[in-house]
Amino acid sequence: MTEAVQTEPMPPAVRAARLIMILDVALSLIGIAIMIRIGTVVFSTGYVLLLLFAVATTVLMGWLVFRWSSRKKAVRWSAVALEAVLGGGGLIIRAAQGDLRWTTLLGLLIPLAVVVLLLTQAAGRWFDR
Repeated sequence: MTEAVQTEPMPPAVRAARLIMILDVALSLIGIAIMIRIGTVVFSTGYVLLLLFAVATTVLMGWLVFRWSSRKKAVRWSAVALEAVLGGGGLIIRAAQGDLRWTTLLGLLIPLAVVVLLLTQAAGRWFDR
């Protein structure tokens, strides 16, 4: 007879990071739907590139969330890298536009929160496969 293998439960920091990423994917899908609707009126090469970037990052984020239970180090570090690029890119774009008010920087809290949560020791121990 086979016996059940006990696995380590997901730490709260990792669970919170996954929840934030799931919410981010959901909000991104809503944003893409709005962008597609607006894109039927305003059509330009830059707009299409922005839409493709949004779709690509949303698909990648969704894939990472889907692979979360594999507990592989690559999933953790890919999520950290993706969120760092999204947060850093948003900061660079806002700085280039001269729009560094605290209200516009609130959108950078989501990627920052995921990065901080995934860089905890508990996340490192959980993603050690």
